[in-house]
Amino acid sequence: MSLAHHGDDMNGEPELIKLFRDQQKGQSVRRWPGGRMGGDDDGQLAYAIATDKPHGAIVIKFPKQVDWLGLDIESATQLRDQLTERILELRGITV
Repeated sequence: MSLAHHGDDMNGEPELIKLFRDQQKGQSVRRWPGGRMGGDDDGQLAYAIATDKPHGAIVIKFPKQVDWLGLDIESATQLRDQLTERILELRGITV
């Protein structure tokens, strides 16, 4: 799950923004929507994704320290699509 992010301004679904902020504060309820992937699976994770045009970069921000990331097919496809959108944006291509 993701949010559009730039600096401290977040745009996206209100429940995702709340999850991100709660995870930043350590106040979120941990959930495993697709089942737990192992003993060190810390549960569902929000992230914010944005472009940094001056640096020609894509920035992905996590609300807490992350050791690893596991994505089901739908989540991986969603992240791929979000990265593709940001790549096109950085290249000045509108779709």
